[in-house]
Amino acid sequence: MRKIELLAPGGDIESIKAAIVAGADAVYCGLDNFNARKRAENLNFEQLCGLLRVAHQHNCELFLTLNIIVLEHELPALFKLLNQLVNTDIDGVIVQDLGVFEIISRFYPSLQLHASTQLTTHNSGQLEFLKKMAATRANLSRELNLKEITELSSTAHQLEMLTEVFVHGSNCIGFSGVCYFSSAHGGNSGNRGRCSQPCRDQYQRTEVGADFPLNMKDNSAFDDLESLINAGVDSLKVEGRIKKSHYVHSVISTWRQQLTNLQQQQTLSKDKTALYTVFNRDFTNGYLTGSVGKEMYIDNPRDNAVQHFSALEANGETPDVDVIKVVKQRLYDEKTLIIDSVTEQIKTLNINKPEITLEISGSIGAPLLINVFIAASDTPSFSVLSTSFLTAADKYYLSAEELTSRFASLNSFKHSLKAVNCADLASDIHLSFKELTQMKMAIVTFLNGNKALHKPIEFSEIRKQRLAITTQQIQDTAARTTTLSVLIGNRKDLALYQQVKQLSETENISFYYAVPDSIAAEQQKLTALFNANPELTPWFGSIVMQCDFVAVEQLLNHIPQTLIATNNSGIGHTAHKLGISWIAGPHLNTSNSFSLDSLKKVGCVGAFISNELNAKQIKAINPSKNFSLHYSALHPILLMTSRQCLFLQSSGCDKSIMDSECLSVCKKHTSITNVKEIDFIVDKKRREHNNLFGAEHFFNPEIIEDLPNKFASILLDLRAIATQSQFLWPKVDLVSAVNQLLNSGATPEKVNALYQALSVSTRVQYLKGL
Repeated sequence: MRKIELLAPGGDIESIKAAIVAGADAVYCGLDNFNARKRAENLNFEQLCGLLRVAHQHNCELFLTLNIIVLEHELPALFKLLNQLVNTDIDGVIVQDLGVFEIISRFYPSLQLHASTQLTTHNSGQLEFLKKMAATRANLSRELNLKEITELSSTAHQLEMLTEVFVHGSNCIGFSGVCYFSSAHGGNSGNRGRCSQPCRDQYQRTEVGADFPLNMKDNSAFDDLESLINAGVDSLKVEGRIKKSHYVHSVISTWRQQLTNLQQQQTLSKDKTALYTVFNRDFTNGYLTGSVGKEMYIDNPRDNAVQHFSALEANGETPDVDVIKVVKQRLYDEKTLIIDSVTEQIKTLNINKPEITLEISGSIGAPLLINVFIAASDTPSFSVLSTSFLTAADKYYLSAEELTSRFASLNSFKHSLKAVNCADLASDIHLSFKELTQMKMAIVTFLNGNKALHKPIEFSEIRKQRLAITTQQIQDTAARTTTLSVLIGNRKDLALYQQVKQLSETENISFYYAVPDSIAAEQQKLTALFNANPELTPWFGSIVMQCDFVAVEQLLNHIPQTLIATNNSGIGHTAHKLGISWIAGPHLNTSNSFSLDSLKKVGCVGAFISNELNAKQIKAINPSKNFSLHYSALHPILLMTSRQCLFLQSSGCDKSIMDSECLSVCKKHTSITNVKEIDFIVDKKRREHNNLFGAEHFFNPEIIEDLPNKFASILLDLRAIATQSQFLWPKVDLVSAVNQLLNSGATPEKVNALYQALSVSTRVQYLKGL
């Protein structure tokens, strides 16, 4: 049987140790910065080095999460971290930001790149794109079923990539990486590791009686292990970096035994008692089996262990208070025993830095000898001789103090220099500092696993190179006129397109047309639409499942457009293969200059800057030559896109399980209100997935005044998404007014006048930034 990896979460030192002793093949963990679980305790760099040593001693790999989007001003700190990381034995780096892919693949190619679940990989084009980014494995979207996983794993293997699939732990109701719920309402971005989980919050009682209408059960593929192996999955990933060590040990040891049973061709267990004993919200495998629906929800975001075992004790009856009390105490006792057991098992795993002692000896006419002793060893672990002999000192001589100072840098994140012993070294002797340095580097190389240290990359030099643009380029930017673009989303909006075309001084206005998620079902109509309106630029959303992705190439082959905009990297890569230029949409989360470099490698000619950034953060981003920046100044605020039906627990639905018609036929609209009386819009269009929107449109015309000449175009998203923001002006008048503002120059008075076009709006994200 081929090697299958069991990948465990590690949110703190004890959890990582627990995963190791429980039998994990690999553990993923994060440092204090640049990782998507800021609520976990995480590690400092010295602890990471110690855990790496312990993990490798137990044949366990360690992966580091750098899976957030990175801002321009954070790049120096990122390079500093990578300069350290490249000189460790880290087994892989888990990444979301396309700029980080570019930085690591260009400057630190020895580091193995893994694509984070935050990249929401769900079609084969995305895998090809990630291969171009130098990724060696991809964590597939949690929303995929076994058929889709099988197809994508096959594609990945053809590309010499591995696939990971989450098999246990929390389910997100929205596609990862394109969920802005926490960011837009609370300022805690999931793309920065600060998700406050508003989907788990209590809401006002919905029409179907749910208090937690967005709360899903936990994912568990325990009964699907054999099917996942047959699907070609390489790594079984357990979620839980904010869970404690007893949780990690219980889940990993249970999965380890199940995997061993399969490998030894023994009967697979059906006993999930251990999994229900530690934190859970009950379990579902609905995504895997394709049974997406009501069964996947639970109206309780807290630990379900007591309710689960109380129901078993009551044999289907409603458990009384006494049963619940007994079960609660029993679970407490069992968890205490687990905690005590784990504490006992991990106590011998010492991550303290090994101590080094140097014994330096030599006399005139003989070479200098340095013996390196590690820990309490009686024999040297390494020895190095000088290539020339010691001579009598003239002016400078080697003293114990001088040698101690020279070798002090052996104190590092990995080792502690305990002592430099010069008892057997003659006095008044001399050796060149150059040769001493060479001897020190030989010791450093030995301590680094017999690998030479990578020289640090100086970000200051890279910054100079990036800013070394010609005077002509500066003049080109200053002279550029920012144009207006408009996004429409259905055939009724074509009337607006025709109205704008009839206006004077609107020849520079461009129109995007939003392609629905269900591309295959609309392919013929879309082909006819774009052929009849060659000035329309196709705009693709972020979620294009494999069944619809296969229709993308056919569509692009049969329309005249030579430019598209897409929020899905797989479609961008396909366009590039066909010789079609593309612009990266705002949901590709572009937030730094290196992201632009990575996109440019695959035919991208421009990018919308992430709407999570503020003016200062946007201003710092500088594109390379022949690459344009774009910004969406008006749009409904997409909080999440879900493969789940968001109406089941809100306004209700006759179906308990979603079927093929749900995507293609269903058209519904409702709202939910949280206990703080904040409304959210649930919107479902035909041919599209379920979406959750903020109650008000985002509107930020002040970007024109704040950052003049920064963007090639400013976008107005005028698709028909019904929020509390009512258009008080005819849309054609709004388009004309913004266009005039761009052409004549922005003033505070002109900008403020535009706010009258909408009844209400917000630009909180822009004011706050990341």
